[in-house]
Amino acid sequence: MLLNLEVRTQLRGMFEKELENPVSLKLFSQAIGCETCPTAEELLKEVEEVSQGKVKLEIYSPLIDKDKASAYGIERVPTIVIEGDKDYGIRYVGLPAGLEFSTLINGIIQVSKRKPRLSEKTLELLQSIDIPMEILVFVTTSCGYCPSAALMAMNFAMANDYISAVIMDATENMDLAEVYQVVGVPKIVINRGVAEFVGAQPENAFLGYLVSAYEKIKRELK
Repeated sequence: MLLNLEVRTQLRGMFEKELENPVSLKLFSQAIGCETCPTAEELLKEVEEVSQGKVKLEIYSPLIDKDKASAYGIERVPTIVIEGDKDYGIRYVGLPAGLEFSTLINGIIQVSKRKPRLSEKTLELLQSIDIPMEILVFVTTSCGYCPSAALMAMNFAMANDYISAVIMDATENMDLAEVYQVVGVPKIVINRGVAEFVGAQPENAFLGYLVSAYEKIKRELK
């Protein structure tokens, strides 16, 4: 058992109060060559159990369920997809342990509400985005500011179908962390490096980076 009785009780109370609609978790995992996959499976099974039917877990192997993995754009394991009545483009790559457990839980709660927690002005500005924008958030399990940056990216993804949020454990994905020169977390990379910044920024600053990346890409497309 990964979650002790106190955490389970706390989580059950939180889910009873906060979960509004069913949430589907799809875990892409494999037994060989993935150290954290068995723990991720166990953790998500316990979360499903505590949710009393509101969170449904499905486990897939990218090697066997190739069509499913391809449909969800899965390239690494473990990857968790947090879905509501549709796929919002929210992915967690790695094991959401330590402080990142709150990212997983808050992501589930936000998706259950089916609407992003953003200001009207931000929502309005996000509607103009009409090309795919990927927000990649590098996190570590001991980073206190990472959960809020991750949740902000998730909210942005929920606001527009063109926006996706990929939360990436930097320690488990060292190759990508090196590519994007991650020396501090949270590090946010938009569309593979069109824009990047470090730190949990307030909503309007986060939006500013996203919009400027969008405008830069649009100029290049002309």
